[in-house]
Amino acid sequence: MKRLLILKVLFAGFAYMTASATIINIPADYHTIQQGIDASSDGDTVLVQPGTYYENINFNGHNIVLGSLFLTTGDTSYIEQTIIDGDSAGSVVTFENGEDNTAIISGFTIQNGSSAALGGGISCIYSGPTITYNHIRGNSSIGSHMIDGTGGGIYCSYSDATISHNTIKRNLALGLWTWGFGGGIYCWTSNPKISDNSIFENHAGGEWGLGGGISLLRSSPIINNNVIVSNSALHWGGGIHCFESSPIMVNNTLGDNSAWQGGAIYCEFSSNSIITNTICWADSAEDDLEIWADTSSTLTITYCNIKDSLWAGPGNISADPLFRDTASGDFHLMSIACGDSADSPCIDAGDLSIFDNLLDCSWGMGGPRSDMGAYGGGDSLITGIFDNMPSMPDRFMLLQNYPNPFNAQTTIRFVLPQSQNVLLTVYDLLGRRVEKIIDEYMQAGVHNINFDASNLSSGVYFYRLEAGDRVETKRMVLLK
Repeated sequence: MKRLLILKVLFAGFAYMTASATIINIPADYHTIQQGIDASSDGDTVLVQPGTYYENINFNGHNIVLGSLFLTTGDTSYIEQTIIDGDSAGSVVTFENGEDNTAIISGFTIQNGSSAALGGGISCIYSGPTITYNHIRGNSSIGSHMIDGTGGGIYCSYSDATISHNTIKRNLALGLWTWGFGGGIYCWTSNPKISDNSIFENHAGGEWGLGGGISLLRSSPIINNNVIVSNSALHWGGGIHCFESSPIMVNNTLGDNSAWQGGAIYCEFSSNSIITNTICWADSAEDDLEIWADTSSTLTITYCNIKDSLWAGPGNISADPLFRDTASGDFHLMSIACGDSADSPCIDAGDLSIFDNLLDCSWGMGGPRSDMGAYGGGDSLITGIFDNMPSMPDRFMLLQNYPNPFNAQTTIRFVLPQSQNVLLTVYDLLGRRVEKIIDEYMQAGVHNINFDASNLSSGVYFYRLEAGDRVETKRMVLLK
């Protein structure tokens, strides 16, 4: 059911192909992602085929969609297959020219970035992009002398980014003779929306290491529906470190983080921090605290499961949350109805005013009342990256096949603005029809059709799409 909802979001979102927008294919149209970005205009889409791209890319103020084939298919395997590798030559992805939330990056593995102070994986400065459905892993920000290491995975400075549905893992913020802030995410004077992410096994170290998972300085993000586990900081805030910040936290899971002080959450000079539907479990610190705050901070904690003590506030509990499989990074709550051996006490234990938008084993379980933790409550699955886009494609389009040239199999893509009869055929150079792929009534939307040319010889062919009174033809090359 969760996959179906994601597909609905993506299906609606692919309507960004308006009359004035262009789809740029990488590497068919341009060899590198950066070349595709540079050639784009606001509203365009740069669609990247599977492969590893050794680049350090910059959106350069372009409000475009940059996506893998996950964007068009909803198939999450494309996230692992489409890799942008920074090769330790700087931040992998940079937004620094006022990009807004229509600047979207979705469906990539972002890895091996390295920057002294501006984020290893993704750097957001004076911008508010949308970062969604990515795997951000193995990046580092390593400072030296008077330069702090900040934001191993994601760096935000004066940025109101939307960070959702990502896996952010094994990133490092390290200060050499200095401070390391935010192994996973670092925010300075920023108010991002951080939701539905798995943030784990990140580390902040150095002379002082603060915020293994997230470090917040003078920032007021909205943090909801996250899993924040197994992160570590050398000193304060294994999970989250707050300094002069006012985060609003809803429906998160924090557990198995470690630090010298404040295992899961560290708050200093903070105010009005609201923590709801959160699980803090198996975190460690010198004072054996899941959450640590200085005397100037005000924490409002409700409907949370916190291991070290029963915090004052409605709905708080202190009981083993019974995660499904922490060893493999599965932080769903156990449920007998889903084949597990027990029911988590966090099911139907969340905020009374929040409701699960799904009731199945991949999201909310039990009744409609929100579950604690990362997999329940709200409607984040269906209000993601395409909120500002039209709901349906508005014109007929035949897109370039991929890959092209191809060996035996390729995918032909087209867009129907309305449901109608469709005829898709293939012709050789002499104009002879050699294949009828589709001849049927099809629904409006984006369609991806696999074409197997195993029975054809190498050469140039043309594929022709007829739908109603519209006809389009494109060229493709078969190489065996």
